[in-house]
Amino acid sequence: MALAPEQVRQLIRESGDKQQWHADGRSLFLVTRRERGFWVLHFRDPREGGAIRNTSLGTADAMSAAAARKAARSLMTALDEGRPVTIGTRKARGELFGTAAATYLDNHADEWNQRTRADNKALFAKYAAPLADKPVTEITADDVAETLRPIWDGPGNNRGSRLRRLMFGVFGAKNVHPNPAAWDDGPLPGLLSRKRPAVVNRPSMPYAEVPAFLKTKTDSVEDRAGRFIILAAVRRKEALEAKWSEFDFANCVWHIPAARMKMKRPHRVPLTDAMIDALGKAGEPDSYVFPSPRTGGVMGHKALDKEWVPGFTLHGFRSSFSTWAAEQDKGRKYPFEVREAALAHSKATPVAAAYDRSELFEARQALMTEWSKFATGN
Repeated sequence: MALAPEQVRQLIRESGDKQQWHADGRSLFLVTRRERGFWVLHFRDPREGGAIRNTSLGTADAMSAAAARKAARSLMTALDEGRPVTIGTRKARGELFGTAAATYLDNHADEWNQRTRADNKALFAKYAAPLADKPVTEITADDVAETLRPIWDGPGNNRGSRLRRLMFGVFGAKNVHPNPAAWDDGPLPGLLSRKRPAVVNRPSMPYAEVPAFLKTKTDSVEDRAGRFIILAAVRRKEALEAKWSEFDFANCVWHIPAARMKMKRPHRVPLTDAMIDALGKAGEPDSYVFPSPRTGGVMGHKALDKEWVPGFTLHGFRSSFSTWAAEQDKGRKYPFEVREAALAHSKATPVAAAYDRSELFEARQALMTEWSKFATGN
């Protein structure tokens, strides 16, 4: 987007010690630092096999934005037509993308769980491998688009968008300007579809069928884990990584640490008799409640996959629970806020979260007790 004269002056006035690049179209940039501005053209030089180059066109004091655009067009036209031009160019240096990506994944590893770390590494290995031996400063938006295209389903929460965000982080960590993986104010929306995929809800079992379904399950560790997840209305990860030290049986409370919660806030779950029965015999404080029968470690997610609940998903039982609760006395018995608190959903806004810190624990105790009785057929 072209910068207006007042925008140019404001960006220069507000510049600090850190150099910042502001896009003015696709290849022209206003570079600001310490209340000074320079016009820089970021382009492919056909004389050097399309290598990425930067050239300064002049200072913002001596050259207006319109004049910089005219100079940039003239220079690019001359290069495209093969006419001799005399320009001072600088080859932006940078480490190989593969090295930069590996470093980025290592530096941010503690932000993801083990499964997400593995998924992120696999995304780079499978789809970004052609870029691995290319310097980060020579990778263009076209290269990024070509990398993303095989798995691109539009912006959102999908593999393509996740890989784009990871690539954006890699380039940002190496101070590559402009960032070729940028979506906002970048060229990618012109190279990839901007259509967002339709939201598809996970298949959930009608709540009326839950009691009969649970009666088909045995006392195996897999079945007890699945039954506990349904009765507690929690996410799979929260339960499968649970350890005995998290359970306060004297007060019938399960304390889930923030690190395992989606919203990164600790969560208390009221325990019912049916939930405690699903836990089985207590073990050592630091041992897993639902260990893998094969390894003794964390039970894999596939143990409770499609075969465990044919036609539906385990996560979908959270919807079954919420729908059941909403229909009790037409929603008056368990209001929306209580149901959302039981599901550990985030508050509507950050301001609401800051002021409304109630856990509605007593109301949730009643809700979970009645849900356990219904789901187990009692």
